[in-house]
Amino acid sequence: MTNGSVTTTTNEHAITGTDLAGTQPIFPGLPGAKLGESLSISEVRTKRLIFNRLRAPGQVHVYSADCVAGEQIRVQMFVPVLPLGGAVVPAFAIVAQSLPYSADVRKLPVELPAGFSAVVAPPPSDLVQPVEDILTRVRYYPGPIVDTRTLVGGRCYIVVWSPHMHMGKYVLQVGHRWPTAVGYWARVPAYWWQIRGWFGLTRAAAYYAGAAVAGIATLGLLLRRGRGRN
Repeated sequence: MTNGSVTTTTNEHAITGTDLAGTQPIFPGLPGAKLGESLSISEVRTKRLIFNRLRAPGQVHVYSADCVAGEQIRVQMFVPVLPLGGAVVPAFAIVAQSLPYSADVRKLPVELPAGFSAVVAPPPSDLVQPVEDILTRVRYYPGPIVDTRTLVGGRCYIVVWSPHMHMGKYVLQVGHRWPTAVGYWARVPAYWWQIRGWFGLTRAAAYYAGAAVAGIATLGLLLRRGRGRN
């Protein structure tokens, strides 16, 4: 894949579908609709899934992060497969200073400051086979990918909107490095609970697992007491 490219190739989808379980989910608040009102996501290196929702026709979401010169910016759009519907197939764009490649800037719903350029990924015309997260068992339709690099350091932005004024839930995968913090794996059960709830899917498995753990702990306690009496 070349810098600044937009792709929806099947091979890229297959690779992405296998690493969703290792991507840190975040559930941000409502982003602003302009670059100056953007919602900070701190950085664009660590693989993260942004779960959010366009709540009104014409709504624009703008996220931002500090980027250093030459840093890779990789973003992919996912359309969640929701049991009761309510997903949206939005467009998105990467905006930064002096990108090596710029396209479809006129389609942006925001004005670009002087010196900034953008790569726009329009909504896909066709959704292919959905991919499944092996941890949560939720499914997503993979959308387009923008993979580029900044030529100069500064603030970079991700803009999300629906050209057709649609509303609904969407997911963005941002980053290219696996989470390395030890605390990430300790929070996996909480991530499972949050993602399943966001999708509107049952979380009964968590209750069964909790009951099983409690049962094993109770059995162990009874066995210890029995040995103490003997």
